[in-house]
Amino acid sequence: MIFLVSISHYCFSQETNTKSALMLQKVLKQLGLKRTDIHEPLVTEKVLPNIKSNTVLVIPKYRKSETDEYSNHYYEFDAYVVIVNSLTGKILAQYIEENAWTSDAVAITGIIVDTGLFQLNSDTRAFGVRVSYANSSQPNPFNQTDLYLFIHKNNKLQKVLDKFTTNQFGGEWDTRCAGEFDDMNSVIDIAKTGNRGLNNLVVKSTSVHTKNVAVKEDCLEKKTTTHQTKVLKFNGLEYK
Repeated sequence: MIFLVSISHYCFSQETNTKSALMLQKVLKQLGLKRTDIHEPLVTEKVLPNIKSNTVLVIPKYRKSETDEYSNHYYEFDAYVVIVNSLTGKILAQYIEENAWTSDAVAITGIIVDTGLFQLNSDTRAFGVRVSYANSSQPNPFNQTDLYLFIHKNNKLQKVLDKFTTNQFGGEWDTRCAGEFDDMNSVIDIAKTGNRGLNNLVVKSTSVHTKNVAVKEDCLEKKTTTHQTKVLKFNGLEYK
């Protein structure tokens, strides 16, 4: 029985991957792009839960791709964000931004489509694109996630929130004990009040500063936590 379930799951995964590949191929053809023009490991897609006939695809297109003598990669990407018909793959709306993302020593580790409940007014629901970065340094670790919000209106995609950092962690230590770190995490609530037709965004952030000190055989840790709330208002073009 376990064997049959495993085979069934494998077949389902294969079918899903095949559908995704076919959809991507159709979308690239409409955009006039080839598969070699894009960074496929970061391509992502998700069906909109409120309009299941629509799927969002995010496609990083190479603007610059370089590799040094140490096999370190440097990328600059144009961002292609498109909404397509989930069955046919026909593009319904698109947003293109040149030189939107850079992946270097602090590299892009992932891109996801966030279909959380970003209900900006009674008939406008946004979707998010989250881009995550990290470095590979042990003594100076760093990671960050940026959020972009888009709305689909009048057959157009409009970016209403640009590169808003929701999570960030970084610090410096001796790789044994002594060091300091800062960790910030934010959540976004939708206010009942608004501006220029869209509800305000209430950003609640928690920041934790950690300091570690080596004392004899012990590693003493001290944490300081602060909270901050700020409101982002729509100015007619984007949230500020």
